Amino acid sequence: MTSLATGVILLVEDDDATRGMFETTLSGAGYIVHTARTGAGALTRLRSESFDLVVLDLMLPGITGPEVLDAMRQGPAIAQLPVIVVTGATLSQRELGNLSVVTMLRKPVDPDDLVDAVYLALHGRRQ
Repeated sequence: MTSLATGVILLVEDDDATRGMFETTLSGAGYIVHTARTGAGALTRLRSESFDLVVLDLMLPGITGPEVLDAMRQGPAIAQLPVIVVTGATLSQRELGNLSVVTMLRKPVDPDDLVDAVYLALHGRRQ
């Protein structure tokens, strides 16, 4: 696990237990974490608030994770925002590349792996 870092993260996860674990883990590592339970909620927050990174579940009710990504890539203010995808689905490297994300973490996600992925996405290297 990397040491304490800073950044504002939007965590988009519909499962209460997973969202709680991710939020606790990232907050404990020094990040400011805001959450959304749905794709629609994520887009509302992305359009009205400032974030350094998005941690996005792909399987969301209503507006799905890939649809959130598509909408993000069309919004000039949020088009370049780094995204880490978390999913239980199996994706090929091609499918992952088509999503234009920093990395993908497979559920269940190890808390240390989550913190490391966030740190690398925000800072580009390990300490």
